[in-house]
Amino acid sequence: MTTTHPGTRHQDAPAIVPQGPARLTLIAITVAVLAQVLRLSAPQFDHLAGSLGNAAAVAVISAVFLAGMAAPALRAATGPAGLLLTGVGGLLAVRLLAQLLSPQLWLALLGTAIGMIAVVALYEAARGLSGVGFATATVAGLGADTTLRMAFGTWDPVWRSGLAEWALCLLVVGLGGAALARELRSGPVAAPGISWRDALGAAAFGPFLALQILVLSSPAFVASSGWQSLTVAHLAVATGQGLALAFLASGLAVRAVPGGVCVLGGTVLGVGVGAVAGAYAISGTVVVGIVICGQVLAAWLLAVACRAPLRRAGQGGPVWRIDVGAALGGFLIAAVLLPYQLSAVGALPFPNNVLPGLAGIGLGALAAIAAARGGPLPARAPLRALVGGAAALVLLAGTLLFTVTNPKAEPRAADPARLRVLTYNIHHGVNAAGKLDLDALAAVIERQRADVVLLQEVGRGSLVSGTTDVGVWLSRRLGMHLIWGPAADGQFGNAILTSRRVLSSGSARMPKGDWSQIRGYVWARLDVGGRPVYVWSTHLDGGADRAAARQREIAALLRAWGGAPRTIIGGDMNSEPGSAEMSRFLDGTGLRASALGDYAPTTPAGKKVDWILGTDDLVFSDHGVHPSKTSDHYPVAVTVRIGQ
Repeated sequence: MTTTHPGTRHQDAPAIVPQGPARLTLIAITVAVLAQVLRLSAPQFDHLAGSLGNAAAVAVISAVFLAGMAAPALRAATGPAGLLLTGVGGLLAVRLLAQLLSPQLWLALLGTAIGMIAVVALYEAARGLSGVGFATATVAGLGADTTLRMAFGTWDPVWRSGLAEWALCLLVVGLGGAALARELRSGPVAAPGISWRDALGAAAFGPFLALQILVLSSPAFVASSGWQSLTVAHLAVATGQGLALAFLASGLAVRAVPGGVCVLGGTVLGVGVGAVAGAYAISGTVVVGIVICGQVLAAWLLAVACRAPLRRAGQGGPVWRIDVGAALGGFLIAAVLLPYQLSAVGALPFPNNVLPGLAGIGLGALAAIAAARGGPLPARAPLRALVGGAAALVLLAGTLLFTVTNPKAEPRAADPARLRVLTYNIHHGVNAAGKLDLDALAAVIERQRADVVLLQEVGRGSLVSGTTDVGVWLSRRLGMHLIWGPAADGQFGNAILTSRRVLSSGSARMPKGDWSQIRGYVWARLDVGGRPVYVWSTHLDGGADRAAARQREIAALLRAWGGAPRTIIGGDMNSEPGSAEMSRFLDGTGLRASALGDYAPTTPAGKKVDWILGTDDLVFSDHGVHPSKTSDHYPVAVTVRIGQ
């Protein structure tokens, strides 16, 4: 059984949820803005990797995530106030600049570096609170951030410059600035002596936040992996956050527990999130239960871990040890998210499910280290638990706004004898400048007046897309049905958008031989003038050395198709005209290319790798490649006439 730290006096014990709404607001807004900055940085970091190569980009980004290690020197030079002003004030300034200038690479690098200092400054701002107080403010900040994103269809408003987006930015930055000014006026709370064991509790914030961004606070993740509507997905996330707040407010969160129980809790959390996040994840309704329970477990472990570095009395070494512990936590964010993001575009030497699993286990281990270092235990407070859970109902406001603001697309008259088909590798929705620009993407698609849109590299909670549900956003914006098929993992894959009635649909993944990105396909059977027409979207393996893999994938796709009539297969085949792979597709299969003769390159690099194929009972016309800067591929469109 753990005991109270001997240096902590009864009169120094913090309340369960301490007084001082300004301090709690400061923590909540700092956490929310930090999550926003990390999400907007992910597409920019992917763009950097495309320019420098993965190895060089990882080195640069890792160095940026180590910026928190400068906090002890910053504290020594400017004092606690300077640390707070640089970390929290700087983070708020970056958020304002990002709204003004739109996210850019230099802002992503600067914002991430300042964000790592802000992680350290959080513990300075929260000193004297209980671990429960800190965890309560953190969960509340993430809950508010999630519900605000949900109001915008999970596409972070920082990417847009409308009136509503600016109003939200000014509200968040204004509240954060006011809370920071209040904290600076009140003066620093004297730091206790800190041992290295105490300081390690501060590192728990890193794996906690990584899991929140990747899984627990991502409605797009729950929607895509759980096969739920985005509305139901946010209800699940908000339920988990509400239960976490209720549990924290109840007084049960910091009951005395052995370190082994924390390890067990972290292991359960790690196994759960590792089972649902990654290339080899399970999917379905079980995801909803794991996310809800995971929210409560993660909040409890954070509360236990933060008790020691936040207490007001004790014996030990200098306070900068907490700075180092928190900076280590900041780097752990990168240790989880960076390789997971890389796994969406290339191979890792291990399945990426390991990364969220280790984050959960690491959070439990850090909580176990600090478990015996807190103060007196509070009494149970069931009324506070009820109030805490009820307060979370406000988190559903985002779902309400998302539902009532559903755009109404004007339906076009359907021609029973023809289809306009478009295939488009949308590169996660990120354009040539590294900007997540879904409005421009939708405009490109609209110009072709397509009845069927075959999409590749569609993010639904993917880090490369800033955890946006790109598939659902485009579906709502264009007024088309979405048929989704996961590929690399549950957050990245292929999709079909269509305005025609869907009779049936399905998806599957391709055979694989290593831990590389898994390819897949999605299909739909559509009603076109009373006759079924089959449409398929796929994305084959890339690289000159992957020809054999493409051959295997083509064979699997042809087997799945089975020679059905009135079939259209489109996608990024990563295969040029005249290649062995295209010969495998076209020779003796009953399929032919929609382009007659030569045609324009389908990428800015001059490659011709995007194809629309069809069976002999279809007539193709108006084939065209339409250059655009919204992706690293161009959309290819064709008109298809349906024979008898």
